[in-house]
Amino acid sequence: MGDLLPARNRLLAALRTADPAAEAQLREGLESVELELHAQVMGPDRPIGHVYFPETGVLSQVQQMRNGSAVEVNLVGSDGMAGLAVYLGGVTFPIEVTCSAPGTFLRMCSADFLAEVDRNPPLLRVLHGYTQALLEIRAQAIGCDRFHAVEARAARWLLEMDDRVPEDEFLMTHESMALRLGVRRQTVSAVASHLCQQGLIVYRRGFIEIVDRIGLERASCECYEVIRDEFARLVGPPIPRPRKAQAAVLTTR
Repeated sequence: MGDLLPARNRLLAALRTADPAAEAQLREGLESVELELHAQVMGPDRPIGHVYFPETGVLSQVQQMRNGSAVEVNLVGSDGMAGLAVYLGGVTFPIEVTCSAPGTFLRMCSADFLAEVDRNPPLLRVLHGYTQALLEIRAQAIGCDRFHAVEARAARWLLEMDDRVPEDEFLMTHESMALRLGVRRQTVSAVASHLCQQGLIVYRRGFIEIVDRIGLERASCECYEVIRDEFARLVGPPIPRPRKAQAAVLTTR
């Protein structure tokens, strides 16, 4: 089974490269599900029922503050998994996890996943690398949010979303983009307008389309390249796919 179908998740692909039998063993306990936009899969202080390996969709991890404000702290797409706390011995997760790009996800009951980690040493090694990558990336992101301009961070965010979604377009509200950047919607609109003026995106009918990915990479801060390279070093290469003519689409409504 694992030898016939291409892996559409980076961790599963890395596990297959390390030990095809170990990946096939893990896949026996995975089920495929479709998640809609905004579907919540984990919530603060709720038991973690399942772990998720995104294939074509993206999950957003959002930190809610007591005053009602919130900020997105991580994106999980085909590059990783949601529910890493289970592997680390956690039962709950203090951060809300919702679907920010609908698509296909592989999931497994948390108890079954923990048992699989115990009996699958190659999987454990892949998770070690992924955990280290996340720690390094969070450190990089903290510096990025503190020192880099909003436009450069927006370019980085668009590139990261593009890397995680295989389709030609995906849906994402301006509120969600503002949540990620920690700014107001008006700031997102101004940034989108400026990127459009530079010929990097097209902004029409409530949609933003990336038309010059190379230019967008130049507009991004160095953090995109640092994070991309660290993932490749610690987890493995990205899932091969043809470069899209339309790299990403965001809905502003």
